[in-house]
Amino acid sequence: MVDEVLKELWDAKDTIAKEHGYCIDRLAEYFLKKQAVRQRKLHRPRQAEIAEQGAPADTRTSRG
Repeated sequence: MVDEVLKELWDAKDTIAKEHGYCIDRLAEYFLKKQAVRQRKLHRPRQAEIAEQGAPADTRTSRG
């Protein structure tokens, strides 16, 4: 019997692959963009905290 969590994961993987025509280049571009958005969301609160303290945020690194 297939684990339900694995089946859900495989279904999601198959859906994303189909949406991008099973093209590895399009899939890579999709996931890189998705990762960049997620990283901006994760690092934005720290930069806002620094700005509130009056120190300029360092935009050259993710440590901001």
